Amino acid sequence: MRHHFLSTVVVLASAAMVAFAQPPGRGMGPRDLPPRHEALLKELNLTDAQKAQVQKLHLEMMKKQTQLRSKIQTLRLDTKGLFLAEKVDRSAIEKNIKAITEAQEQMKMAMLDHWFAVNALLTPEQQKVWKEHALQLGERMRQRFGQGRPMMRHRFGGPPDYE
Repeated sequence: MRHHFLSTVVVLASAAMVAFAQPPGRGMGPRDLPPRHEALLKELNLTDAQKAQVQKLHLEMMKKQTQLRSKIQTLRLDTKGLFLAEKVDRSAIEKNIKAITEAQEQMKMAMLDHWFAVNALLTPEQQKVWKEHALQLGERMRQRFGQGRPMMRHRFGGPPDYE
C-alpha cells in the first residue's frame, strides 16, 4: 500500500514537472506552452505574483535536474568504460550503478519537491485544478509507457546499455 502511494506521488510530481516544462530562457506566457498546458494555466488563473513564483521554482528545479542528468550520464559512461576495461572490476561497476540509482532517486525527489512547492503557492481551488491535471497527465503517461519498468537493453558482445 505504501509503495502504491509513493508511486502515485512520484507520478503526480512527474506530471507536474511535465506540465510546466518548457525550453530554458522562455517565459511562462501561453504562446510558449503546448495547448493542454496553456489550458491549464488559463484554468489555474494564476496571479502575476504566482506566475513569477512558479517560474522561479521551475527554473530552480530545471537547474537541479540538469545537473543530476549530467551526473547520471557521466556515471553511465564511466560504467561502460569499466565494462570495457581489460580487467573488469565488479565492485567499481556496482558502486557506479548505486550512484546512478541514487541520482535518479534525487531527480524524483526534486520533482516531488517541485510539485509540493507549486501546490503550496496555489489557492484551494487552484490546488484542485493542479491535482486533477497531474492525475490526468499521470494516467496518460502510464498508458503511453506502460506500468512496468523498461527492460535493460544489451548490445551483442558488450555491457548493458544504461541509457
